[in-house]
Amino acid sequence: MPAFTLTLPSLSPTMNSGNLTEWKVAEGAFIESGQVIASIGTDKSTVDYESLDEGYLKKIILPAGSDAEVGKIIAILTEEEGEEWETFMQEQLDAEAAAAAPVEEEVSAEDGDAPKAVTKAAPAAAGPVIAAYVPTVDPPKEVAGAIGAVDNNKKFKASGKARKIAEQRDINLAAVEPKTTGSRIVAEDLANLPDGYGKTFADRSTGLVGYVNRAKESFQDVPLTQMRKAITDRMITACSGVPAFYITVAVEMDKLQDVRAQLNSMEGTRVSVNDFMVKACALALRKHPECNAAYQGDVIRQFNDVDISVAVAIPDGLITPIVRSADTKGLTAIGKDVKQLVGKARTNTLSPDEYQGGSFTISNLGMFGAVDSFSAILNPPQAAILAVAGTSKILKMVDGAVKEVSVCKLNLTADHRVIDGALAAEFMNSLKQLIEAPAQLLL
Repeated sequence: MPAFTLTLPSLSPTMNSGNLTEWKVAEGAFIESGQVIASIGTDKSTVDYESLDEGYLKKIILPAGSDAEVGKIIAILTEEEGEEWETFMQEQLDAEAAAAAPVEEEVSAEDGDAPKAVTKAAPAAAGPVIAAYVPTVDPPKEVAGAIGAVDNNKKFKASGKARKIAEQRDINLAAVEPKTTGSRIVAEDLANLPDGYGKTFADRSTGLVGYVNRAKESFQDVPLTQMRKAITDRMITACSGVPAFYITVAVEMDKLQDVRAQLNSMEGTRVSVNDFMVKACALALRKHPECNAAYQGDVIRQFNDVDISVAVAIPDGLITPIVRSADTKGLTAIGKDVKQLVGKARTNTLSPDEYQGGSFTISNLGMFGAVDSFSAILNPPQAAILAVAGTSKILKMVDGAVKEVSVCKLNLTADHRVIDGALAAEFMNSLKQLIEAPAQLLL
């Protein structure tokens, strides 16, 4: 695998930029999947950032204390220690700089208009931006050329350039005073006017007529990929055609974290929290086979194999590669499977049998510290999906003393045509017992 980038993640729904408060790893260090590598200040709080990938940290691009927009490159990693990365880094930084650079446009003079000037157009937005339309009874007094009521039948003279600009910016020339020449509207008269100047609106409830000073619309239409179309169809089916219900359970994570730390201290062993979750779900499903099922219209299909689908975010959307027979595999084998499947998913090299099928899905957003709890949408025709949130600290009374414990909220979304509430509760109770006594996952 070639070198790859780490970018500043979005750690809250309203986060557009953040401050990389602290790097918790140094250049040259090996980063494990799920390891906390930095602290990032969001618009809500400062949270720990857990890496989704593993590899050698070759170069820190964004130093501690720096602000950056979401998606900006913050570091360069390689999978192997000796891989070349400098050329890749320069290519990525050049591409990022080119995408952010303004585009220069030359505006020529015409018919006595304003002299030749250069304007800078902002780069296209990364997604749709909703334009704001602000109606006012009178035009803003601070705007040059603002006048009273508009006579749309008024005759006026205007240069060809002024007419072209007015058409592009939706300006009503009947509302513009020719202040530059005194008799003929030229481009300079439009320079300080807002887009949509002089246009009217009708308030049907009051009959009021006034001005609309319209912010320039800025958006781009992104065509749906085949994957996004498939996701759309499946999510509509899951949300509108399935009677789903939800159960949330808080599980203590301290013992699991201790066992994980012991395993990862062994040479050649690396397991993530997600690997424990896959194994625990597989064993709980083996105990409750009615949950290891899918709705098939006229029958409920109970699977003999426990095949766990793991939700993986990729540039085009989301895909769920499958850890086959997860109940029969050890934690390290599950970890290797997940790592291989995630790598294939991100390089678009998964074979159909690696992502089609599955009997149960796990969606893990625990690496995003701001996610305290969430509900996942079913992965049809599977009967259930588990949402794994982040781990937080709480105070608990233990043997008469207050103790700090780590807690993670797990939310089960279940298809009520297959799974009843009591069965879902039993499954979640078994899952909780396995996670809080993780030695069982090593057997």
